[in-house]
Amino acid sequence: MTNRPTTVAAAVLTGLAVAAVPTAAQAATACAPQISASVNEELTERFETYGDTAGRWTGADSAYSVPLPDGSTAWLYSDTFMGEVNDDLSRPLDSPFLHNSIIVDDSGSLTTVTGGTEAAPESLVKVPGGDEMQNWYWFGDGTVEGDTLQVMLLEFVKTGTGVFDFAFAGNAVASFDTDDMSLTSITDLPDSDVNWGSAIYEDGGYTYVFGVEDNQAQKFAHLARVPSGGLATAPWEYYADGAWTADPTGSSRILEGVSNEFSVTRYQGKFTLVTGDATQPLSADVVMYRADDLAGPYTGKTVLYSTPETGGNVFTYNAKAHPQLGDRDTLLITYNVNSFEGDDLYADAHLYRPRYIDVDLEIPGRRR
Repeated sequence: MTNRPTTVAAAVLTGLAVAAVPTAAQAATACAPQISASVNEELTERFETYGDTAGRWTGADSAYSVPLPDGSTAWLYSDTFMGEVNDDLSRPLDSPFLHNSIIVDDSGSLTTVTGGTEAAPESLVKVPGGDEMQNWYWFGDGTVEGDTLQVMLLEFVKTGTGVFDFAFAGNAVASFDTDDMSLTSITDLPDSDVNWGSAIYEDGGYTYVFGVEDNQAQKFAHLARVPSGGLATAPWEYYADGAWTADPTGSSRILEGVSNEFSVTRYQGKFTLVTGDATQPLSADVVMYRADDLAGPYTGKTVLYSTPETGGNVFTYNAKAHPQLGDRDTLLITYNVNSFEGDDLYADAHLYRPRYIDVDLEIPGRRR
């Protein structure tokens, strides 16, 4: 099956690092937070039941969440398996495989949005004029502007016949009508080596967009901004050593050791970045950094959770928080699960699905 190598390679590229040198930003805090974590049973059951029985979405990675104007949630996925699940919870070998999809969660009622038809689903967004065997989009984070859902797109292209022979090719923005989730436009962004869309944060009249400089063995977070409401239309500015520049190649590194997908939110008085720990190879740790300013410095690296699935062929990646689905004391965190052995993804449909974890934090001296 041609889709198996792409699935595994996608996960490796978007979540793992071979090695990285820790930085000063990873120093431990003087007063460690009190942390407890548990599985979010409600979301786990909701998506497992849907994946097993709906005959549509059976699993995916990425899992960004964006609140929609009507109170529902758009879950944004990259590589996605579609179709039925067998009685033994395996996937048929001919399961349709897409590079992106959306599930709309309306008070527990789930609806999968793809391209193509229900009988023959296709990726929701395709590279114009492209061939999905050669170039495709994965989703980044998203935000809502009026009645439009804006989703960051990351284009990748095949560079050879090997499993890992693909490369980042550019950034774009997909616009969807929130009434019916129909795709209305794709807007290319200026050339940049940064994978923009790792996280989005709205504040003070700006949409702030985090991205990753992905050097495989080392990954660095970068920051850009655009006036609110103009993600696809207004000029971007890029954070460069304490100032903002119009040069898309001029942004500076603000933190080392992030995965390609993470989250940034204002939580318990500080900006809080949640990510898989990319300072170690194949790390099972989900970690948190904190800062007084959105651009950092992010310090106080703290382990929030260690994924129990990690081991053997199985690895986890792209942890992120969903603050709108938690509360003042609890962060809902998702992460992805995959295997280096493609057959595993067909043998167990539950393997290639996001996990949902509630992390309770008690941070000494926090500002409420």
